[in-house]
Amino acid sequence: MIGQERSPGSSRPPTPWQQLAFLNPPDEVPDWRMVLLFDAAVDNGLLEALPATAAAIAADRGLDHHAVRVVLDGLALWDVVVTEGDDGYAPGPAAPGVDAVAVLRHHAGAIRRFVTITGRVRGVRPEPAPMPHPGMLVMLDAMAVRGRESAPGAVDACLALAPDATGVLDLGGGHGQFAAEFARRGLRAVVQDRPEVIELLRRRDWLDGTGVELFAGDFFESVPDEAFDIVFCAGVAYTMSGERLVRLLRAVRPVVAPGGHLAVHTFLRGTDDLATLFLGEMLAVTDGGPHREDDLRRWAHEAGYAVTGVERLERRPEWMLFAAPDGG
Repeated sequence: MIGQERSPGSSRPPTPWQQLAFLNPPDEVPDWRMVLLFDAAVDNGLLEALPATAAAIAADRGLDHHAVRVVLDGLALWDVVVTEGDDGYAPGPAAPGVDAVAVLRHHAGAIRRFVTITGRVRGVRPEPAPMPHPGMLVMLDAMAVRGRESAPGAVDACLALAPDATGVLDLGGGHGQFAAEFARRGLRAVVQDRPEVIELLRRRDWLDGTGVELFAGDFFESVPDEAFDIVFCAGVAYTMSGERLVRLLRAVRPVVAPGGHLAVHTFLRGTDDLATLFLGEMLAVTDGGPHREDDLRRWAHEAGYAVTGVERLERRPEWMLFAAPDGG
């Protein structure tokens, strides 16, 4: 498989995406050289042009012939492509599938973000900058892959706490996979995210036929004018500082229905080596990162909530924190 030593004449199946993600245990992350070569190949349309010669690909796409050959020859070492003659290439037996492509491209972005950590150690703060649409779409695709596998366990935990819930707001829902799982369980589900994210989500067919509704808006500025039994928040808490998270929790408190629950799906610092490593990527882009449980409890209290439970999910390094508005 990709990332393992190749034996002569081996025929490898496509590698499962889980083995290609950057969020893997220490010493189990695929070769960074393969990841970046693969990202360069996909970004420049090399793989979709196969089978072809490097010369033909370069001429057709206005690329450098030598560089195209170097990238494809490199990927041949992992059987992502195979060589045909002196300048020909074709898809190889270990060519990643659609999910693995998304995860590998996100992994390449993570490598680039880790490079900036040296500046953070010297006190250089991450510069807030809007992510270009292609980069945002790569991230959304990768998050959807993980979300599809995370959603059942997270939704199970929510419905065990609130079995009579009928509506859920998926706050910062991005790819919508959690909302889709709630909808499959019979709840009315609304995804809220920034307008540019909702626009990208509309380009995908992930939510077709699910009945999931979309609400475009920055949750610091606007939320739906209604209340939900569950306000579900995944992949958001660990991107924020404590001060900013308190602001968010206060902003969404009015949309938690009486007797309803806030459900925060996150990682907890100090509970798993994957959460520890994830702090590295967060260090490169934000002042947040996986927080400790006691910090999340304190911030929830500051925002006017009482924490009602904390549960570790089977899928590492995921946790759920549940809270209810004080008096709710």
